[in-house]
Amino acid sequence: MRKVLLDSSFLMAVMERPTPWQGDITQALGKPSFVVPESVRAELERISREGGKRAKLASLSLGLVREGTIGTQPDRGGRPDDEIVSSALSEKAAVAAVDSELVARLRALGIATITLRGGRVEARS
Repeated sequence: MRKVLLDSSFLMAVMERPTPWQGDITQALGKPSFVVPESVRAELERISREGGKRAKLASLSLGLVREGTIGTQPDRGGRPDDEIVSSALSEKAAVAAVDSELVARLRALGIATITLRGGRVEARS
């Protein structure tokens, strides 16, 4: 089972515009294990307390973690993007993100990425 690390940008995007993202990723990669590093969970918690639209999207994203649809994994407590890159490299995991800087960084390192295009999942190895 391939691990897919989820960035807050991806989770909030699919909460804003619901898509069949889980099915799309499963179709592209086989049955994956969806995980957020603790630093990403903490980032979503922080955003959820800020108020406004982003806070609601972050809260909805955290609901997927609370209900067990998405697992969590410990990390070193660094910046979320750095933790994602480090984990993806060490575990040969794919990463789902829509943050263009993070996606470019991942692709430059040869890490499989999952992004959204036209509301649907686009996977690149």
